[in-house]
Amino acid sequence: MTLPAANASRRSGQSTAEPAWVSLETGASRAPAALVPWLAEPGLLTARVRAAGGGTKQFRMLRLQASPLSGALQTRLAVADRAGLVREIEFACDGVRWIYAQSVFPDSTVARYPWLRNLGESPLGEALRRVADTVREPLEYAELPADHELARVAQPAGGGPLWARRAVYRLAGAPIIVQEVFLPALIQARPEAT
Repeated sequence: MTLPAANASRRSGQSTAEPAWVSLETGASRAPAALVPWLAEPGLLTARVRAAGGGTKQFRMLRLQASPLSGALQTRLAVADRAGLVREIEFACDGVRWIYAQSVFPDSTVARYPWLRNLGESPLGEALRRVADTVREPLEYAELPADHELARVAQPAGGGPLWARRAVYRLAGAPIIVQEVFLPALIQARPEAT
């Protein structure tokens, strides 16, 4: 099975255009004010979700599987790999998804770091802290239209546009990308948590 967010498809009703990924300074004026602190979070989202007030927090891996890489991801990661592993997780509070995250590990990176296959329920960000010579490139931000492939995976029931951020990490030069999509429940259910 091919994961839609990793492999751009041309099914009817699905946006095939890649959104403009920009700096926070460029995009923040369009984002909901209550979401900006989450978008701007310099540390791990895992830690921020755990620190958010009230409720039962849950980190859950949804899926890990091989998938073709879209041309846009190959270009952004500067790899020739045609496939890789796609890992999907969610951060939820009281059973409601707050953040959907997708990590893409090109085959060449997995060959050098096979432990990426075996993260299980462990947060990726915490695992990367233990890898020497890991560099995170600057965060990029985009407002995803509701029909964009990543928005559709993050919010299967549909809805409006969603804000996302992404970062490329280079593990001694070997790239991975982490894309995080922020759901409306994050600021609607607990605005004080922002």
